[in-house]
Amino acid sequence: MLTFNEKLVALDLNAVDARTVIEVLAGKLHSQGLVVAEYGEQTYARELVHPTGLPTQPFCIAFPHADAEGVKESSLALAILSKPVVFKNMGDPEEDLQVFLVLMLANRNPEEQIQTLRNLALLFGEPDKLSTLREQSTAEKAVAWLRAKLQLDQSSFQAGQAPERRAS
Repeated sequence: MLTFNEKLVALDLNAVDARTVIEVLAGKLHSQGLVVAEYGEQTYARELVHPTGLPTQPFCIAFPHADAEGVKESSLALAILSKPVVFKNMGDPEEDLQVFLVLMLANRNPEEQIQTLRNLALLFGEPDKLSTLREQSTAEKAVAWLRAKLQLDQSSFQAGQAPERRAS
């Protein structure tokens, strides 16, 4: 199960760089007891060696994550940025990508992480879906939309309400 709720969303985040985005999202995960305090540092260190930026359309995204040892409970945090920050391209680490959407994964099980990454990659291979997520006006709407698209288990939804189903 993957924990994802509105407290794990940074909407309209104004960050100066990838490290700041990673620290903000890791702080959200840590404040809910989902990862260790060092998870942000671990994730940034991994990002420098194994970049996670993807040149998707209509804008680029990134999936920063660290190894499972810093994860207490599998979870997902989302940042929708007010302006892009640079992440390196996963496929070409020399290339800078202007990223508008960041999904930080915290998975206890490496196989679960691969499946989650695969599900997210399939979802965001469709440009209209990326645009729809970025246009969500509240954290609650972003959570409901993404939960519905990823078909996340209701029992891990901690906002106290069922995710709304939206056609898009």
